[in-house]
Amino acid sequence: MFMKNVKIILVITCAMSLLTAFSCNNNKSQTVDVENNAKDAITPLVMQGDSIPETAEIKIIDTFDTGEPMKIHFINSHNSDSVYEKQYYRTGKLFIEGALISNLRTGKWVAYYENGKIWSVGYFEKGLKHGSSNVYYDNGQVRYTKNYSNDVAEGLWSFYDDKGNLLGEVMYEKGQILWQKGTTEQ
Repeated sequence: MFMKNVKIILVITCAMSLLTAFSCNNNKSQTVDVENNAKDAITPLVMQGDSIPETAEIKIIDTFDTGEPMKIHFINSHNSDSVYEKQYYRTGKLFIEGALISNLRTGKWVAYYENGKIWSVGYFEKGLKHGSSNVYYDNGQVRYTKNYSNDVAEGLWSFYDDKGNLLGEVMYEKGQILWQKGTTEQ
């Protein structure tokens, strides 16, 4: 019974965090109806803004051995192939989030350090890295920037130390290195 109550509290906390995070983006009312179900709980959610579908169901996809949610899907009620996924650390802190279409990463994905600071931001099309990708040190400085075209290295990649100083650069064209200067080691 205690673990069931912990799961319910965690789902409510996650939902309330989402509502708080998106409340600045929209003045429409937002509701959450949390059911007292276990691992396979599906909870209706109505939300506006960003990548979470306007009308979605919350479904706990995977849990840690302690019963806390590890992966939650916000399933678009009008298109079940459109999902917004959130994965969590054991502590309940957000680890990574982004959209899935037909189970393939799509659009912007953001990963976080356990302290809540952004670890990386990358873009995807049909499950492939496509566009810019930035990785950060835990102090917030950019560690490196990379670019992809359909999961293939493309364009300028830049590498920095934890103080923001440029260490090196590599220029790619269709996955082939055109030139490199400095170091890529951090």
